[in-house]
Amino acid sequence: MESFFERFKGRHMIKRTLIMLLAVTIMGMGVGFFMHAAMGSDPFSTLNLGVSSKLGLSFGLWQAIFNAILLVVIVFVDRSKLGIGTIGNMLLVGFSADIMSGLLTNVLPPAEELGIIPRVLLTVLGVLMQLIGCSFYVTCDLGMAPYDCISYLVPERTRIPFRWWRILTDVICVGTGFACGAAIGIGSLIMAFGTGPLLPIFNRYLAAPVVGRSIEK
Repeated sequence: MESFFERFKGRHMIKRTLIMLLAVTIMGMGVGFFMHAAMGSDPFSTLNLGVSSKLGLSFGLWQAIFNAILLVVIVFVDRSKLGIGTIGNMLLVGFSADIMSGLLTNVLPPAEELGIIPRVLLTVLGVLMQLIGCSFYVTCDLGMAPYDCISYLVPERTRIPFRWWRILTDVICVGTGFACGAAIGIGSLIMAFGTGPLLPIFNRYLAAPVVGRSIEK
């Protein structure tokens, strides 16, 4: 007969999976706000926004394609950091962003007609949604996104410190995205310099109590 602990563990896994799916959807919605505000986004989204516009593809479709390419590389190198959360992130972030961007386009004027204050407010909302979604996603611990996997795999197999490798890849993403036509601005700065200090706070005081996991100090 299944023990009480095993039943609890199974239910907790279902809870974590549902929270993870909601979290990556919220992250995508945040990108949708970034897209409409046109004041910058996180580095990986900036890259994919620029490249997708050049290829004539939706953000969600290109992000899924690019994530699949990264996933193939990761599968052959090290699968230990992959999980159901990897797939959720690959698919739901991009397509949720497309849906939210479409909704905002239907109810709000384009960025050039909005004015600076509404655009800043949209950007701040995008940042909050990204931080909240990312906090729950990380706390659920069901697998890393492909881009994040690469960020860990390269330093683990080279002498390049994680910090400098991540800075390098983020700079490359932002530079490539900007060269392809993606917007950069206050959103880029907040995501670049604010995520590190703010995410642990969101993890400890928001996500961990809901998910039911302890966060080490």
